[in-house]
Amino acid sequence: MTPRLRARWLAAIALCLCVLWVGASAQAPQRRPPVVQPTQATPPAQAAPAVQAVPSLPPPVNQSDDPLLKPFRFRSIGPASMGGRIDDFAVVDSDPSIMYVGFATGGVWKTTNNGTTWTPIFDTYSVCSVGALAVDQKNPSVVWVGSGEANNRQSSSFGDGIYKSTDGGKTFTNMGLKETQSIARVLIDPKDSNIVYAAAMGHLFGPNPERGIYKTIDGGKTWNAIKTIDADTGFTDIVFDPVDSKTLYAASYQRRRAPWGFNGGGPGSGLWKSTDAGKTWTRVTGNGFPEGLLGRIGLAVARSKPNVIYAQIEVGASAGTGGNVTADGKEPQPGAAQLGGGGQRGGLQPGQPAPPLDPKKSGVWRSDDKGKTWKLTSNNNNRPMYYSQIHVDPTNDQIVYTMGAPFHKSVDGGKTFRVVPGIAHSDHHAMWIDPKNPKHLVLGNDGGLDISYDQGETWEFANTMAVGQFYAVSADMRKPYYVYGGLQDNGTWGGPSATRSNQGIINAEWFRVGGGDGFYTQVDPTDSNTIYVESQDGAVQRLDLRTGRSTSIKPRAASRPRQPAQGQGAAGAPDQMAAPAAQFGLNPQQRANIVPVPPEGEQYRFFWNTPILLSPHNPRTIYLGANQLFRSFDRGETYVGSPDLTKSISRFVRPIMGVPGDAPMASKHDGAGAFSSIVTISESSVIPGIIWVGTNDGNVQVTRDGGVTWKNVVDTVPGVPKETHVSRVEASHFDAGTCYVSFDGHRTDDHKPYVFVTRDFGATWKALANNLPAVGNVNVIKEDPKNRNLLYLGTEYGFYISLNGGAEWKRFMNGMPAVRIDDVMVHPRDNDLIVATHGRSIYILDDITALQQMTDTVLKSDVQLFDVRPGTAWMQDITLSRSIGGSKNFAGENPPAGVAISYYLKSAASGDVKLTITDYSGKVVRTIDGPKDGGLNRVRWDFRGNPPTLPAGAQVRGGGGGTGGGGGTGRGGFGGPASEPGSYLLKLSVGGKDYTTRILIEVDEFGT
Repeated sequence: MTPRLRARWLAAIALCLCVLWVGASAQAPQRRPPVVQPTQATPPAQAAPAVQAVPSLPPPVNQSDDPLLKPFRFRSIGPASMGGRIDDFAVVDSDPSIMYVGFATGGVWKTTNNGTTWTPIFDTYSVCSVGALAVDQKNPSVVWVGSGEANNRQSSSFGDGIYKSTDGGKTFTNMGLKETQSIARVLIDPKDSNIVYAAAMGHLFGPNPERGIYKTIDGGKTWNAIKTIDADTGFTDIVFDPVDSKTLYAASYQRRRAPWGFNGGGPGSGLWKSTDAGKTWTRVTGNGFPEGLLGRIGLAVARSKPNVIYAQIEVGASAGTGGNVTADGKEPQPGAAQLGGGGQRGGLQPGQPAPPLDPKKSGVWRSDDKGKTWKLTSNNNNRPMYYSQIHVDPTNDQIVYTMGAPFHKSVDGGKTFRVVPGIAHSDHHAMWIDPKNPKHLVLGNDGGLDISYDQGETWEFANTMAVGQFYAVSADMRKPYYVYGGLQDNGTWGGPSATRSNQGIINAEWFRVGGGDGFYTQVDPTDSNTIYVESQDGAVQRLDLRTGRSTSIKPRAASRPRQPAQGQGAAGAPDQMAAPAAQFGLNPQQRANIVPVPPEGEQYRFFWNTPILLSPHNPRTIYLGANQLFRSFDRGETYVGSPDLTKSISRFVRPIMGVPGDAPMASKHDGAGAFSSIVTISESSVIPGIIWVGTNDGNVQVTRDGGVTWKNVVDTVPGVPKETHVSRVEASHFDAGTCYVSFDGHRTDDHKPYVFVTRDFGATWKALANNLPAVGNVNVIKEDPKNRNLLYLGTEYGFYISLNGGAEWKRFMNGMPAVRIDDVMVHPRDNDLIVATHGRSIYILDDITALQQMTDTVLKSDVQLFDVRPGTAWMQDITLSRSIGGSKNFAGENPPAGVAISYYLKSAASGDVKLTITDYSGKVVRTIDGPKDGGLNRVRWDFRGNPPTLPAGAQVRGGGGGTGGGGGTGRGGFGGPASEPGSYLLKLSVGGKDYTTRILIEVDEFGT
């Protein structure tokens, strides 16, 4: 062979290898499903060696060391297009490109490039709820995290003290204050970094002494309570005098949330001043400061003029937002217009005259003499128990910002405020103003993070962090299936579990299907275009994706003529509206959709997140919970109701912090529209008509005759305090009399796990909490639909799994942060585990088939090769080939390519472990060296054949070998040709024995 011909031959081989390598790379487990073009598999010219294992990728965060769970990994699918609640920022003043963000339930994130990319830095610690952040401006490597949000919401989570990092957030150490539960502010003395103050709010749902102002003078080694009031009163804010760090102002706040409502004020609330670094404190009173009932207070001192102090103060009794009470604290009459709550917004539109100032209402007060005298400047104060954050431009004391449902700005010292437009979301809780460039603003709200570089004229939305606060999750039966769920204050969304694209699951793949605060969703398993969505207080809609039409199916009685709210005139009464409406064929009078027809004006008590359920026997049958269980046989057009299944407790006879239930309170019952409601529903999939419900006042009801008769079986559940919220009922997939139930006592300050099972319709119960942590209220329990001994449990602080029916629980967070888990489901076809987190969006654990097949017999055997879930030869969807540039993007992970091959070894293999895949003719398609570890092993076959034999001395970059599905062997060798759809034989060879099963590659029906 001539040198020229030899060169051409080598070049041709190199070109072929390059093409094969590119194809193999396309099959590698990137953030996408495999893109396989059907190709005839051809055997190599000679037997190729088995693909050798290479070192695995870095272990996922929070990886289990259990040999049966270690190989798995949860993947995040997003979404990031809508964020979660932000509570605080900490920014390095000398380098604002370094920023820390604290989420209410999503942990701490850091950027070092001005928000282009973000990294979570708090995922391995015991809590994910953040109330306050602080960075030491003298030594920016020191970062403080006050855990536990302090915004008093009914869905607020909890902390376990204050944390400190000395390496810029790489590691943190808990420095104490563990029983404070929520910390509202952390303040570092600018002159001495060892001096730090913490404003601790204390428990939200009960009294505790560990609340007040705490101080350390040794960098957190020891703490002293330098100002306390009582077991109901903590501190919500603390600020320095900008020129004298010994002068401090602090706001105390008395509040309590109960299962039935909220009281947001009392004699403990007030403003305090110290001039000796917290040794002594003087309460601010008189001289224009408001008197009477006070609630939450937010503080700000002007850097440019330290004599100027702003205080946003909650004053007087009010109806809390969404609380369904009158301003005087009474229960509203049926048909009366509901009132808003918590003070006035005070944001004016152009040309709108300002209303007269009222010092007996919530608003903004200003002092020009360090707190000696005060003047009301505006009644701007929207929902004070939830916001109460005020900020002043560091260079101009006349420019003031207030947080709230809208974001407000004043340029005249707080006299008038305007709503700042153009922000992606409302409900603002946190703000940072660049001290060197006050046009640079950073704003945190219930929807995430917004940044302005022109003092709020325009905004950039940082939608690259998957920090959504999901309450519930469901999925349809498409391929790939779509996931749906409702988020706190961000509506209800749907998106794919995987895409036919190498770009992953980008934000554009998610679409909104419901408004308000999103909660439960259900998808018709026979029609993926029919979706049921629910927002607060029972607002249930049936949505048709084909037409976009949404139909209200909320159960209702005929309405009475609407009465004006207290203190309002009769303008707009129904009789005035009837004639014009009739001209257009409209009836303003609401008609009943319940049979038999209930009395006109009948009211039902819907929980904040009302449960909906499609019957497992007929998806046209819908269950919906209020104080009654409503059942519809026609997809929500009409309903029949049960008797009242609750204890029917009136919250207007229950006191909170000693205040009678029918008396006025500050922000009364904010966020709690009703009590004594059904909160969870489950129907037996074994026998129709066996239905379980749980209520938030502690009932567990069961019917065995389709709702004709009911029995409350809660009194037979041992060891659970009376009236404890029932977080989940779960009817067994295998036995008609079996049901699992979990209780959540955190609303009475009880954080123990309560989990039980009955196998005789509730006559007796067995406790299943066993080895669960002593602290960690349970939000959800689910039974696997294919293995009765496989249970899943979501708690306030993580996810657990049991392989033996609850006798033992194992923490299972591989690749998932230590986040609150609100819901979980197993996809009925694909056997994927789908987890809804309340703080980090949605995670999927692909293919739990091996766990579903794990039995005592398997664990006693030396070797077990598990069935392989069918895989799909996914096509490429060219319409998803979008132009996405730069690094400021989010993409959820697609599942890794191919199928997971799982096998169990009772003990580590002493010899080689070989996996051989052959086609229908017996030709070897692929050989893989498998891991030898004792326990469960997972190897991924990417549907490609063995690599070709290379010329002597040739070197090729790593290609698509046998890839571990999160813990199996890594990529190795060089990818071969793609395998056609069809059936293949898998042989596992270990210890001189062979074990076989089948692998099915299915055709992707995309486009057909």
